[in-house]
Amino acid sequence: MKKDNYYIDMHMHSIYSDGQYEVNDLLDKAINSNIKTLSITDHDTLLGNINISDEYRYNKELNIINGIEISAKANKGRMHILGYDFNLNDINLNNKMDELKLNSIYSIMALINQIRIDYNIILTEEEIKSIINRKGNIGRPLVARLLIKYGLCNSVSDAFTKYLNPSYNKIRASNKGINYEECINLIKSAGGFAILAHPNQLLMDDIELEETLKKMISCGLDGIEVYHSGHSKKEIDKYLYLARKYNLLISGGSDFHGEKVKPDVFLATGVNNNLKIKKLSLLDKINERKYNKSI
Repeated sequence: MKKDNYYIDMHMHSIYSDGQYEVNDLLDKAINSNIKTLSITDHDTLLGNINISDEYRYNKELNIINGIEISAKANKGRMHILGYDFNLNDINLNNKMDELKLNSIYSIMALINQIRIDYNIILTEEEIKSIINRKGNIGRPLVARLLIKYGLCNSVSDAFTKYLNPSYNKIRASNKGINYEECINLIKSAGGFAILAHPNQLLMDDIELEETLKKMISCGLDGIEVYHSGHSKKEIDKYLYLARKYNLLISGGSDFHGEKVKPDVFLATGVNNNLKIKKLSLLDKINERKYNKSI
């Protein structure tokens, strides 16, 4: 296959967070989608990267970049910081992921209790155990899937809109998550690049976003996810402008979770072919660093 037909996807999820597919199955789908450079960016866990088999890790046709998506505390919307090309064995990063796993159990139990209060939705003890005892990240999409099974909603996004977001907003202040300063520092201390994920999910106006971005840059933020399946053309243009104005690295990806989780989001192409990424300044910087280390 010609090089021009290969794509880049720096944002995807496996079963170790809220994705549908096992790691190797996810990588097979990526290969079949003509993706050559990619990163598995599971939420608050390194297990997706740790469980990449040697068959794929040392495949010369694939360029797999270590990745993670760390949740940061936010007063509204959702703030996630993507980390790339870090040391997978960094002790502080691994210890913090263990701590976040405990925090996520606390948070999900609080959410389960709140939807019981708000909507009289009662999960069984067996269902609760299946959530808190799973490997990898424990997040709200796991509850969403149960609500779908109960017939209370039709999709994960529907579950968030009808039940999970209203209930979560009532307990948001008790969230024991970490702030973006710590997220950025964790990634940078592990030798990685810190990128603001899907900025439209912050639910900020243009002035708020730019002010927040400047504060994050002062803390070491390296870049911004310009290309994302949830970004409109207008938003992409806005984020490109901000990236150039503040000399930020540009990244992008589909944020693929699987057909059962996000049925309208596809690897490499995003939604309605709005991605098909073939070049990113983030990757240029990663490649430059690899070259400098080799000489």
